[in-house]
Amino acid sequence: MLGRLFRLRLGGVSPPPGPYLLIANHQGWADAFVLIALLPAEPRVHFMADRDAVRSHWWKRATIRLLGGLVLVDRARPSDRSAIRASLRVLADRGVLALFPEGRVSRREADLGPFERGTGWLAYRAQVPVVPAWLRGTAELYLGREITLTIGPPRRPPDGPVTRAGIDAFTGLLEADVAAIATPWVEPAATRKRWHWLTDIL
Repeated sequence: MLGRLFRLRLGGVSPPPGPYLLIANHQGWADAFVLIALLPAEPRVHFMADRDAVRSHWWKRATIRLLGGLVLVDRARPSDRSAIRASLRVLADRGVLALFPEGRVSRREADLGPFERGTGWLAYRAQVPVVPAWLRGTAELYLGREITLTIGPPRRPPDGPVTRAGIDAFTGLLEADVAAIATPWVEPAATRKRWHWLTDIL
């Protein structure tokens, strides 16, 4: 379906067979669907998502559950242990866990906010490769829009004791990995942006 609306492109390196953490920038509602459309069907991709945000749109929840999987996080709780257990279970079953470490939707092309330190902590706990990804073209949507997904080389979390300093350092490395594969943004030549309402469908 997504391929009928937009021109989807995949670049970079091939992702590992799994399990792995996939981390990507977050520009708009279509990001999760682009990842599902362009990544291999196996191993299955699960998304860590804000519980309230996903539940407010029943069709989005239903579609992601049909094509991938969801790990819902209650942001009102400082440490949602059920979400942590579910995340580690996905990876223990050799699945893929995708998350957007900025913790927000930028809605701006080529904009990358600071990563939340929970990303580095989860990587330490899971001890699986972390694969960076860059989404381009999802901040503004219209019929025929080109959307690209670039996959970067994976990074292994370090061994050894989990410390606050180590987590912060590793989270910084992961942020740099995503920034390194960001493609320069050039506004497309003037064109008729048909169905521009797709940008704000969610």
